[in-house]
Amino acid sequence: MKKYLLFALALSFIFAGCSRNDRLFKKGVAYAKAGKTEAALNAYNKILKDDPDYLSALINRAILLEKLGDTSRAEADYRRAAELNPYHPNVLTNLGSFYLNQNNPLDALSNFNVALEIDPNNFLALVNRAAAYQSLGYNQRALEDLEAALVLAPDNQLAIVNKAILDYNMFHYDDAIEGYTHALYNDPKNAQNFYRRGKAFQYSGRYGNALADFNMAVNLKPSYIPALYARAQLQFKSGDYQSALADLNKIKTIDNKYVPAYEFTGDIMAIEDPVTATSNYMVAKRLDPENYRRYNAKIALMRTDAGRRKVITRAVDDI
Repeated sequence: MKKYLLFALALSFIFAGCSRNDRLFKKGVAYAKAGKTEAALNAYNKILKDDPDYLSALINRAILLEKLGDTSRAEADYRRAAELNPYHPNVLTNLGSFYLNQNNPLDALSNFNVALEIDPNNFLALVNRAAAYQSLGYNQRALEDLEAALVLAPDNQLAIVNKAILDYNMFHYDDAIEGYTHALYNDPKNAQNFYRRGKAFQYSGRYGNALADFNMAVNLKPSYIPALYARAQLQFKSGDYQSALADLNKIKTIDNKYVPAYEFTGDIMAIEDPVTATSNYMVAKRLDPENYRRYNAKIALMRTDAGRRKVITRAVDDI
């Protein structure tokens, strides 16, 4: 299953005041909340032209610039804010969050470390440091940070789901199932979390529970390709080839370039209809030329009964 990293958003500082710039800042915040990004930027630009050290305007302008993809100017604003207040944990967390979103976990980590030295109970810094650790492969440290974050906020959905994802990636399937169950209690119509819990059930050998979760995911989101594909795998494994093929055909109508649907269709059809199987492998090869050797090997195996049995046996074993 795809490795997921969920990053918390940078903080938005909203300071009350009665000066002209304070009033303009409040307008900028209101514009940003209403989705009027250009108007918000204009407000922050006016403030910072008059007062280059207005910290909250720097932070909020950086957030908007980052969302617009202007990363150079966003970084300059984040760094300027950190220079103005180098010991404020939220300022450091903002800068770390920026680096994390720019796939620079080492610089992110250094900022989160300082923020947590100043404020060990900074929830956002803990969650984001966990993501930085995970991206660097330090899964146990990431797990410790998420557990600490959940002590501070036991029902926080971000931390719950991040820990469940990490537990899954560490093969702690029972813990992942528990986490996703908690998340689904808070958000019972989340198709993605039903799918994720289904994968944890699948890899822990509880296929009935997994199939039930994939069914729920598809019911909530009928075009959800990962859940349709996972359901097709389990249907195939249980011997329900027709249902599996129906899900694969549905995937092809949703995305006719989804390579696994063609390859898996070929695997299922290998015994009954090697000609159709071959045509599906040919489509997969055309869409995914980097792996042409694998598809050519399967096409070659379609020539004999033993080869076709080998393909379908491997397909079952791979689920």
